[in-house]
Amino acid sequence: MSKFTISRRGVMLGMAAAGLIPMTSIGMASAATPKAGGILKVSHSTRIATLNPLTLSGPAEYPCLDMLYSGLTRIGVDNKPMADLAESWEGSEGATVFTFKLRKGVTFHDGSALTADDVVATYEAILNPDRPASARSVLTMIDSVTAADDLTVVFKLKSPFADLPTATAHANARIVSRKALEADPATLETTVNGTGPFKLETYDSAQMVRLVKNENYFIPGKPYLDAVEMHLFPDLAAETANFLNGQMDVMLTVQQADYERIAGSAGIEAKRIPSGRFVNVVMRHDAKPWSDVRVRKALAMAVDRQMLVDVILEGLGRPAYDNILSPEYQYVIDSPEIPYDPAAAKALLAEAGYPDGLKVTMVASNRPAIRAQVAVAIKQMALPAGFDIEVETMPHDTYLANVWMKGDFYIGYWGMQPTADAAFRLLMTSDASYEDSAWKNKEFDALVDEGRATLDPAKRAEIYAKAQQMMLDDQVYIIPFWEDLLTASSDKTEGYNLAPINRYFYFENVWLDK
Repeated sequence: MSKFTISRRGVMLGMAAAGLIPMTSIGMASAATPKAGGILKVSHSTRIATLNPLTLSGPAEYPCLDMLYSGLTRIGVDNKPMADLAESWEGSEGATVFTFKLRKGVTFHDGSALTADDVVATYEAILNPDRPASARSVLTMIDSVTAADDLTVVFKLKSPFADLPTATAHANARIVSRKALEADPATLETTVNGTGPFKLETYDSAQMVRLVKNENYFIPGKPYLDAVEMHLFPDLAAETANFLNGQMDVMLTVQQADYERIAGSAGIEAKRIPSGRFVNVVMRHDAKPWSDVRVRKALAMAVDRQMLVDVILEGLGRPAYDNILSPEYQYVIDSPEIPYDPAAAKALLAEAGYPDGLKVTMVASNRPAIRAQVAVAIKQMALPAGFDIEVETMPHDTYLANVWMKGDFYIGYWGMQPTADAAFRLLMTSDASYEDSAWKNKEFDALVDEGRATLDPAKRAEIYAKAQQMMLDDQVYIIPFWEDLLTASSDKTEGYNLAPINRYFYFENVWLDK
């Protein structure tokens, strides 16, 4: 029997029929001297629903966070921690005590002085189980945070954790004043008093958020810009048109289908940054049929990963084989290639008790569009393996309220994390911030705990290799590809860059060469 192959055209026609693609579609900073002044206009397609630094998570909210607030440390373009509010730090020999020295003379936007007490108050809020805080899951090793003096903060840990300076760079661990934290928590949603390079002037989540230069920013001479305006374009075609006609200086996120056209346009600099960002197929392990690992593995063999890269990402990414860690992570292991083999998948599905195939419903949010595109492509690919998949696409708000972290079978979408430990504790451990698979493997949890307490890099690599292999053996998720970050700016926009983790944007370095 010849091996079944599904054509690229067939997948694209299926996606076009579902309305997910139109039928017609079947860097380094400048060495020049920066110029001060000007207004940078940035387009984005997702609403800035909140400015609360402890909880925000939207694609357009992170750039605002990075401009308005500062952390003790920050992640650089090399995915390593760099100084921010802390000018230096030192760990004890056993990595159970870390001392951070703060910069002198840092002030909040209202002119009040930043002190170690504000750092203590921020971490008390993050660690408070009664307060929502996205960074809590990666900081659970902290036993206490104290102020030795106005410019010295001491972290005592429950167990050794060499990655603490990276953990303190968590995007949602930006420092908030004690005064703001002790006020009504709702005020953090719309008002800002940070120490970042820009201050909030206008907040209109449905249209435009305007940030203006912080004249008292702690890095002398920065930022160069007078203001940054974040303009919302719910319609992607309108966003692209406004960027190409020069109304916008930066297009925060470029869609794969538009990248080649935008990159080839005059006066545009397009950027393609390899990253650990991925779409994943969530299969609840506590619900039939996904409770059977054979069904999960059958579906994994029914996905043509290279074709998804070619069709969905327009070649702007790399195939992945279900490891949550991309090649950019330290301690990543090589995941065995999973060939597209519908015949073998069908046989395994029959072995699991479904000789006549399996009918299931996969849910996908309509934002970003890649979720639904992947769902419809997998529907086409998996059909000859015996999977009859009905794709249900819904508005993103409805998806968040009714499906995300609740549904049995749906499409997730995640950005890269700074460390293996952070990635595991985002999704994989039993107490992960966004645990959505119901895997809850105590042996895996123990390995992750052991890894974060191990200082020897070779031993740590061995521990994390075991954890990753366990995850692959149990087929926790289907992760078909790693997606490149795609963004673009006008050729008059200098110094624009972002980290692979896609949470840090360095707008204080941007200037306009008019």
